[in-house]
Amino acid sequence: MSQSLEESKARLSSIQSYRRRFLMVTKATVTSSKTVDFSFRGPFGFEGRTVLLALDTESPDEVAFESVGGNMNVMGLIDFTEVRPHCTEVTLAVHYEIRNRFFAWLDRRLHFVDAFVTSELRSIRAHFEGIAAPYVEPVSILPVFETAVA
Repeated sequence: MSQSLEESKARLSSIQSYRRRFLMVTKATVTSSKTVDFSFRGPFGFEGRTVLLALDTESPDEVAFESVGGNMNVMGLIDFTEVRPHCTEVTLAVHYEIRNRFFAWLDRRLHFVDAFVTSELRSIRAHFEGIAAPYVEPVSILPVFETAVA
């Protein structure tokens, strides 16, 4: 991000300022000082829902979170590193598990949650960098049935 470390953390923590930029998110609401009620639409009728809780960490430049409800178990870490003045690198590590066996099996084969996270991160980055919203290429659900490109 083209902001200082503190400014980057403050802008990312204010989800209300950019939640309209999310493409497939149906709900992203801060329910208290440390929880976010979050849901999104996936293919084949999948609706991911979770309540994320911020956890205490040893470093002030890290934010850890985990889910406390919903149909997905989620845990993750956001790390902020100031590369140089007014240039901050933000690293996101996420681990998730879908509780529904059918959708978990489907996601292991088609990786639709990974595609969702990648497209949403691109949209958020475009918002913070002040560039036009990126073109979202349609994610191929069944690449076996597509025409081969030479």
